[in-house]
Amino acid sequence: MDVLAKGVAMAFVQSEFEILELEPGEILFREGDPNNGRMFVIRSGEMSIIKAREGMEYEVNAAVQGDLLGEVSFLAGEARTATVQAVTRCSLFSLSNASFEKMVLRNPQIGLKVIRRLVASLREFEKRTGWL
Repeated sequence: MDVLAKGVAMAFVQSEFEILELEPGEILFREGDPNNGRMFVIRSGEMSIIKAREGMEYEVNAAVQGDLLGEVSFLAGEARTATVQAVTRCSLFSLSNASFEKMVLRNPQIGLKVIRRLVASLREFEKRTGWL
Protein backbone atom coordinates (compact mmCIF):
# COMPACT_ATOMS: atom_id res chain seq x y z
CA MET A 1 0.00 0.00 0.00
CA ASP A 2 1.45 3.38 -0.94
CA VAL A 3 1.76 6.36 1.41
CA LEU A 4 -1.38 8.07 0.08
CA ALA A 5 -3.48 4.90 0.44
CA LYS A 6 -2.16 4.39 3.99
CA GLY A 7 -3.06 8.00 4.84
CA VAL A 8 -6.58 7.62 3.45
CA ALA A 9 -7.04 4.32 5.32
CA MET A 10 -5.82 5.85 8.59
CA ALA A 11 -8.13 8.86 8.20
CA PHE A 12 -11.05 6.48 7.64
CA VAL A 13 -10.17 4.44 10.71
CA GLN A 14 -9.84 7.55 12.86
CA SER A 15 -13.21 8.88 11.66
CA GLU A 16 -15.04 5.57 12.15
CA PHE A 17 -13.62 4.30 15.45
CA GLU A 18 -14.30 5.70 18.89
CA ILE A 19 -11.64 5.32 21.57
CA LEU A 20 -12.54 3.82 24.94
CA GLU A 21 -10.23 3.82 27.98
CA LEU A 22 -10.55 1.30 30.82
CA GLU A 23 -8.78 1.06 34.18
CA PRO A 24 -7.65 -2.26 35.71
CA GLY A 25 -10.65 -4.22 36.99
CA GLU A 26 -13.21 -2.40 34.83
CA ILE A 27 -15.67 -4.60 32.94
CA LEU A 28 -16.14 -3.94 29.22
CA PHE A 29 -19.21 -6.21 29.10
CA ARG A 30 -20.57 -9.26 30.90
CA GLU A 31 -21.51 -12.68 29.57
CA GLY A 32 -25.20 -12.55 28.68
CA ASP A 33 -25.32 -8.75 28.22
CA PRO A 34 -27.34 -7.71 25.19
CA ASN A 35 -25.38 -6.98 22.04
CA ASN A 36 -24.95 -3.21 21.74
CA GLY A 37 -23.86 -3.33 18.10
CA ARG A 38 -20.20 -2.67 18.88
CA MET A 39 -16.97 -4.63 18.44
CA PHE A 40 -13.65 -3.64 19.99
CA VAL A 41 -9.97 -3.81 19.07
CA ILE A 42 -7.33 -3.51 21.78
CA ARG A 43 -4.99 -0.57 21.11
CA SER A 44 -2.98 -1.17 24.29
CA GLY A 45 -3.23 -3.14 27.52
CA GLU A 46 -4.39 -6.61 28.48
CA MET A 47 -7.94 -7.90 28.93
CA SER A 48 -9.18 -11.10 30.57
CA ILE A 49 -11.85 -13.22 28.87
CA ILE A 50 -14.03 -14.92 31.49
CA LYS A 51 -16.68 -17.63 31.06
CA ALA A 52 -19.15 -18.92 33.62
CA ARG A 53 -19.70 -22.64 33.99
CA GLU A 54 -21.56 -24.49 36.73
CA GLY A 55 -21.78 -21.36 38.86
CA MET A 56 -18.05 -20.59 38.68
CA GLU A 57 -16.16 -18.05 36.58
CA TYR A 58 -13.01 -19.09 34.73
CA GLU A 59 -10.48 -17.02 32.84
CA VAL A 60 -10.37 -18.78 29.48
CA ASN A 61 -8.11 -16.41 27.58
CA ALA A 62 -6.15 -13.19 27.71
CA ALA A 63 -6.38 -10.58 24.96
CA VAL A 64 -3.68 -8.07 24.05
CA GLN A 65 -2.93 -5.35 21.52
CA GLY A 66 -4.56 -6.04 18.15
CA ASP A 67 -7.02 -8.63 19.47
CA LEU A 68 -10.74 -8.37 18.75
CA LEU A 69 -13.30 -8.30 21.56
CA GLY A 70 -17.03 -8.91 21.26
CA GLU A 71 -16.80 -10.05 17.66
CA VAL A 72 -18.96 -13.15 18.17
CA SER A 73 -22.04 -11.30 19.44
CA PHE A 74 -21.29 -8.38 17.10
CA LEU A 75 -21.43 -10.61 14.01
CA ALA A 76 -24.18 -12.92 15.28
CA GLY A 77 -26.38 -10.13 16.67
CA GLU A 78 -26.75 -12.08 19.92
CA ALA A 79 -25.95 -11.60 23.60
CA ARG A 80 -22.32 -11.37 24.75
CA THR A 81 -20.71 -14.80 25.06
CA ALA A 82 -18.14 -13.94 27.74
CA THR A 83 -17.24 -11.33 30.33
CA VAL A 84 -14.30 -9.10 29.39
CA GLN A 85 -12.37 -7.32 32.15
CA ALA A 86 -9.34 -5.02 31.99
CA VAL A 87 -6.24 -6.51 33.62
CA THR A 88 -4.14 -3.42 32.98
CA ARG A 89 -4.99 0.10 31.84
CA CYS A 90 -6.47 -0.42 28.37
CA SER A 91 -7.20 1.66 25.34
CA LEU A 92 -9.68 0.20 22.84
CA PHE A 93 -11.04 1.09 19.43
CA SER A 94 -14.84 0.76 19.43
CA LEU A 95 -16.52 0.10 16.08
CA SER A 96 -20.25 0.17 15.29
CA ASN A 97 -22.07 -2.19 12.93
CA ALA A 98 -22.60 0.64 10.42
CA SER A 99 -18.90 1.58 10.43
CA PHE A 100 -17.83 -2.05 10.07
CA GLU A 101 -20.16 -2.50 7.09
CA LYS A 102 -18.73 0.64 5.44
CA MET A 103 -15.19 -0.66 5.95
CA VAL A 104 -16.02 -4.09 4.52
CA LEU A 105 -17.81 -2.63 1.51
CA ARG A 106 -14.79 -0.44 0.76
CA ASN A 107 -12.30 -3.24 1.39
CA PRO A 108 -13.71 -6.81 1.47
CA GLN A 109 -10.31 -8.11 2.67
CA ILE A 110 -11.10 -6.60 6.09
CA GLY A 111 -14.17 -8.84 6.38
CA LEU A 112 -12.13 -11.90 5.42
CA LYS A 113 -9.47 -11.05 8.00
CA VAL A 114 -12.09 -10.70 10.74
CA ILE A 115 -13.68 -14.02 9.78
CA ARG A 116 -10.31 -15.80 9.75
CA ARG A 117 -9.37 -14.34 13.12
CA LEU A 118 -12.73 -15.33 14.56
CA VAL A 119 -12.43 -18.92 13.34
CA ALA A 120 -8.84 -19.20 14.64
CA SER A 121 -9.84 -17.84 18.02
CA LEU A 122 -12.83 -20.21 18.31
CA ARG A 123 -10.64 -23.19 17.39
CA GLU A 124 -8.00 -22.19 19.95
CA PHE A 125 -10.68 -21.76 22.63
CA GLU A 126 -12.09 -25.21 21.84
CA LYS A 127 -8.64 -26.84 21.99
CA ARG A 128 -7.81 -25.29 25.35
CA THR A 129 -11.14 -25.77 27.05
CA GLY A 130 -13.19 -28.38 25.20
CA TRP A 131 -16.17 -26.05 25.73
CA LEU A 132 -17.46 -25.75 22.16
